[in-house]
Amino acid sequence: MITFLKKRWVYHSLIWLAIISFLSIIIWLEVDEGEILSIEITKVVLIFIPMISAVYAHFDIKEMFFDKRKYKPYILYTLLLIFITILVLRLMYDLLGEREGIPDLVLWLQDFTNVCFFLVSTTGFQYVKRGLINQYQLQELRAKTAETELNALKAQINPHFLFNTLNNIYAINKIDSEQGGEMLLELSEVMRYHLRFSKMKEVNLEEELQLIKAYIELEKLRLTKNCELITTFEPINERLKIAPLLFLPFIENAFKHGTHPVQKSFVHLSITSTENKVHFEVSNSIIHNKKVVKTNIGLENTKRRLDIIYPKQHDLKISETDDRYIVNLIIEI
Repeated sequence: MITFLKKRWVYHSLIWLAIISFLSIIIWLEVDEGEILSIEITKVVLIFIPMISAVYAHFDIKEMFFDKRKYKPYILYTLLLIFITILVLRLMYDLLGEREGIPDLVLWLQDFTNVCFFLVSTTGFQYVKRGLINQYQLQELRAKTAETELNALKAQINPHFLFNTLNNIYAINKIDSEQGGEMLLELSEVMRYHLRFSKMKEVNLEEELQLIKAYIELEKLRLTKNCELITTFEPINERLKIAPLLFLPFIENAFKHGTHPVQKSFVHLSITSTENKVHFEVSNSIIHNKKVVKTNIGLENTKRRLDIIYPKQHDLKISETDDRYIVNLIIEI
């Protein structure tokens, strides 16, 4: 049904039918006693025929000349079209016995004004329609471009996450193979969530927390008593839905740069929510003599995803002191 309505001749016919129906209602409201309504409406339809023909002829003239910047032929052919349309209208009026006793000059001016108004109005409507279609197509193109970029950013998350985690497991395995095996099991649990969420546009906030908790359990296997880990996950609005894998790169970065096997260190993580907002905060100690290769891939990807998914709906603040690195993120759903 929708495809049928999109056909040009269909929606054009509906538009003209609506205009003629509107004029028929006006005639019905103003018709005098003794006049036959059907005859009056027939007169309107007959007079409309040359006007409608002029509109489509003008569309062709505009496409052949005006759209190709041939302005002089366009003006000449348009004036010729107006003149022919006025002649046909005069003939129609004479056959119907309308407008008798009105001076010719007045009739010519009236017909010229009506035809010009009709052509200008329909041309303006055509440009408005084109503008709306172009705007819709532009928005659709932007949406597809953003979706393509999001998919590309998601595709980079998995390799980056695996690279960092496997490096940790490799280092632990050289010291304690049993603990390294436990980390591999925890990694498989994290990856199960990770792969499932990466295919989804939105997940429940509670599900996102499950992934984060699984990742923390993986990191805890390599932490020592020298690292203080504090997590707060309440209150949580379980009905809230959020784009997946937004918080994990910040948390991963905190454990990567903020922990040390010997020195005192800490990671503090808080995720709370209200009716329509999620508040995420993670802070970690700064280990000044720790040598870590910084790629910033995960952080830059996450920032870009926030800009695409939640434009003007998020507030991300990253600050740093001598001994603390803090990420504070508020997302309005």
